[in-house]
Amino acid sequence: MKLVRRPLVWMHRFRHRKGYGVHSPFAYSFIRGVLLETGTYYAYADLRRLHPWWQRCLITYPLQCRRMLFRVANAAQPRSMAILGDRPTEQAYMSAAVPAASWTGDGGADLVFVALERLAEAPRLLSHLPTGATLICEGINESKADRALWNDVKAHTRTTITFDLYTYGIALLDRDLTPANYIVNF
Repeated sequence: MKLVRRPLVWMHRFRHRKGYGVHSPFAYSFIRGVLLETGTYYAYADLRRLHPWWQRCLITYPLQCRRMLFRVANAAQPRSMAILGDRPTEQAYMSAAVPAASWTGDGGADLVFVALERLAEAPRLLSHLPTGATLICEGINESKADRALWNDVKAHTRTTITFDLYTYGIALLDRDLTPANYIVNF
């Protein structure tokens, strides 16, 4: 079902591709230079071994998503990271981006990835994150309950900028930026 839904979602979000309609210089450069970057990074060749050949050739979307996580971690350069949920491949990608970052078990890190099975913790987690942190939520459009949780994250008082990538949601907690919500065709 997801293979059928993905092209339909892409066509529905067509007008939000490549940063069209984004007037903030910071948000535009984040969308074009981090989220939608197509260049090759230094760790892609090593991380490629984590995926079987059929996944690299036939089902490329998970690889694109994990590379996006790598780029977000590389752009944020956090001192500490946390993953809520069991995601060893995502942890490998994020570790490759910032090898000096420490891993914490709780959500009080500078960069937190919340897996789909732990998405209910995301709104409560925002009060524990430090200023300048980045929260990445997986599966924000899987069900109506997940969409409601993502809307709670967007409406939280500490959330400044959010990026809705349909599968992932990225929330930035930076007081210096103007609050905004962006839809990105990823």
